Amino acid sequence: MTIQWGELERGKHYHVMKNVQGFSKCSTANEQFIWNEEDSIYGVDIPAWIQIINEADCKNEECADYCKEKFGGAYIKGKNKNKCYSYQILHGICLVLKYNPLKDEYTFHGGCYPNNETYRLVPGIYGEEVDFNDLKIEVREYSDPIIQAGEWTNYRYRFGQYWRYVSFVFKFLLLITLGVLGYVSYDVYKTRLKFRGAPNLIGGEGNSGMPGNFGF
Repeated sequence: MTIQWGELERGKHYHVMKNVQGFSKCSTANEQFIWNEEDSIYGVDIPAWIQIINEADCKNEECADYCKEKFGGAYIKGKNKNKCYSYQILHGICLVLKYNPLKDEYTFHGGCYPNNETYRLVPGIYGEEVDFNDLKIEVREYSDPIIQAGEWTNYRYRFGQYWRYVSFVFKFLLLITLGVLGYVSYDVYKTRLKFRGAPNLIGGEGNSGMPGNFGF
């Protein structure tokens, strides 16, 4: 993967390419798969689709409708068990890059879907062909506010739970503060009662042998 910048004044064909660092080796970059020599072997594994197999708990004549309604898939009769085959189809790709101004380079930081996934899948519709013409591909920088909000919410963008947690912390701190203030106030109150109940000492000629009055 590379990042391409183009200046509008120079036209769309003027660009500077920057290699993105930090990718791991692709899982299919081995002898078992056809790989073009000029293609990089480092990148992100993204499936176009995945197959899901579920056991069909149904009678033979009902299995086709059962698989279609429950799993959105097709029924295939097996030797021992009936099975439903359905698919998850690639719907979006989103990568996060982190820019290092000192090195003037970009590093792969992960994805921007829940659990740091780099792609999103949606259930395939039975009988419908997919051409991926509406596939959405995004590349975002780590300092992007959208990414920062995603980091706080595991890219689910549900802030209610986050603010409930913040509210709980503030309430807890408030209760501790009120408890400390109450304890201090009660301690001061007891101290005042103690001095108020003590005898009033007044100094004089017949008392302390010193002129003047002294007391608390």
